[in-house]
Amino acid sequence: MDNLALLPLTLCLMKSALAAGTTTTYSTTGVTHYLIKGKAYSVAAATNAATPTTDVVDGLAFAGISANQGSVYIFGYNAAGTIKVAQGSVEALDASGAFILAPQLPVLPDDFCPIGYLVAKAGSTAVGAWTFGTNNLSGVTGLTYTFGSLGTLPDRPFVS
Repeated sequence: MDNLALLPLTLCLMKSALAAGTTTTYSTTGVTHYLIKGKAYSVAAATNAATPTTDVVDGLAFAGISANQGSVYIFGYNAAGTIKVAQGSVEALDASGAFILAPQLPVLPDDFCPIGYLVAKAGSTAVGAWTFGTNNLSGVTGLTYTFGSLGTLPDRPFVS
């Protein structure tokens, strides 16, 4: 075996069952086991845990989305077991609420294992801007949310 040809893997080994908590919080189910560059980690289930208010990529507040816009948010853990979130691009929605161009996925830091995602879409009835980490993750008029679990970052953008 050629050990130099093997890439150290970064991946989530368990379905996180990422979901909205209450208000701006998130929840997962069970212990999440994950690898960062081949090193194993685990973190306990999260119940109504606080979401970050800044993007792990640049340390700035998340960009808001307004009516007829949407974005994707990648949830992940670092080696310390701290939840981090990275935002993809903000993109326009058509009259039916579908993305005109799929939001581009963010470039993730080396110390980050993706465990799930959120696609947030602000339809034509949305009022004002919605900002991840500041505004509720469910029950906001005009917004739709799709949560999902990840093993690794996919090879193409999410649209739903």
